[in-house]
Amino acid sequence: MRIYIAGALSSKEKTSRSPSKVVTDYIQNVSAMCKAASIIKRKGHYPYVPGLDFLLGMIIGDWEEEDYRGMGMSFLEVCDAMVIISNSWGVQKELEKAKELGIIIYNDIGEVPEKWMET
Repeated sequence: MRIYIAGALSSKEKTSRSPSKVVTDYIQNVSAMCKAASIIKRKGHYPYVPGLDFLLGMIIGDWEEEDYRGMGMSFLEVCDAMVIISNSWGVQKELEKAKELGIIIYNDIGEVPEKWMET
């Protein structure tokens, strides 16, 4: 399965965050998404980590926030499932879209089956 990994990218605490706190929160959250991707890959699936889109954005150089959201939502449309590893406003938007699309939603990484168990 192609599995979209949904998770918060910024801190839940929005008040008086320093720029360095914003960056460290983002890095920690993307790290958690990558760890989830590793587990999903070992289970025989193909993960998509939307938090890594910034790498392409760095190369292109002129992306706006909507470019990143658009990229993630486009990939969600072709995924077979979504796993939620943490919650945020953005994750809620992704969840709404996943429900519209009728894709499988896992609320925990442990719910994702091994590939050989798929029917």
